[in-house]
Amino acid sequence: MADADVPAVARLFLKVFRNVDKEASPDLEEYLRALTLGSPCYSAPAGTHVYQQQDGRIRSALLTVPMQFVACGDVVPGRLLGVFMTDANKEAAGAAQLILALRPKRADFSFCDSASPTSANHLLAIGGKSIPVQNLEWSRSFRPLGALAGRFSLRFLRRNDPGFATLVRPIDALLSRMRGGDAAVQADGTNVVEMSVPAFLAHAPRLIAHHAVRPLWSEEELGWLVALAARNTKLGAFTIRSIEDRAGAVIGAFVYYAAPGRTAHVLNILALQGQEITVLDAMFRHLESTGHVEARGRAQPALMAGLALQRWLVFRHRAFAVAVTRIAEVSDAVARGDIYLGGLAGEDWSRLMCDFG
Repeated sequence: MADADVPAVARLFLKVFRNVDKEASPDLEEYLRALTLGSPCYSAPAGTHVYQQQDGRIRSALLTVPMQFVACGDVVPGRLLGVFMTDANKEAAGAAQLILALRPKRADFSFCDSASPTSANHLLAIGGKSIPVQNLEWSRSFRPLGALAGRFSLRFLRRNDPGFATLVRPIDALLSRMRGGDAAVQADGTNVVEMSVPAFLAHAPRLIAHHAVRPLWSEEELGWLVALAARNTKLGAFTIRSIEDRAGAVIGAFVYYAAPGRTAHVLNILALQGQEITVLDAMFRHLESTGHVEARGRAQPALMAGLALQRWLVFRHRAFAVAVTRIAEVSDAVARGDIYLGGLAGEDWSRLMCDFG
């Protein structure tokens, strides 16, 4: 995809995902341009591909964000496979061509964490490997009736009306007292601290370094991702917090969209190996104390033991996560769950998931 293709791709996005056939706003076009062409890792072969018919019209597109990955000790080019769209009323050949072009041919790594059943089947057919745990989203309730009221208003009123949550707040307070406090609250000595972007850029690679397959997260690339994710204000205020131990050492961090009185959307949870349970406990206590009715995030293999210890937490299917590679060691790491994906190393931060309606 070239810069000149952006208006056509933006219009196709609106038609496929927003059910309107019109020219896109300058805001959407500018965002698509930044998303698909602005990465510090960008190169044309690794970038977004489109299928152009003989009449010059673009009828299919697969948005791609290049990302560098560490794969079993080697740095390899990676690609986040994002929004996949085709004008089904006009043609289907373009969609097939775009999928076939993803067949791995060399030492690279492509992945998707937002695939529909159809897209997942296409990726598996060309050799992709499923990452079952990351198909799931966890939801941890702090004020269950407030969370339910929020879902009701979003579904039926198409907006988040805090009035419902306010009405049920006394009942939620009673339920909280009946539930009792967590015994481990306050005994682990951890401290949740506001984290600056420069500090996060410095600590993030270290906190995930024990995973065999993980984003490289150079300062330039991670800074670009953070800046783009911060533009997604529909979900709340982009926020980073670190978790420090008794000695003041950073043992973990979490990145989320803060929305007191509503849902905290957690993008990333980073923890030193063996500190996952401690980091999760500190994060959930902080999110509850700051007034959120619930928190949601993506499941990851390394977090499952800690998530299983949380009360009022449930899992549900979110989307399919699939990795595509010909590197045997990476396939083995995916199979055993030794991989770090999601959040900033995924698509949940993109405005295309919840904006431009």
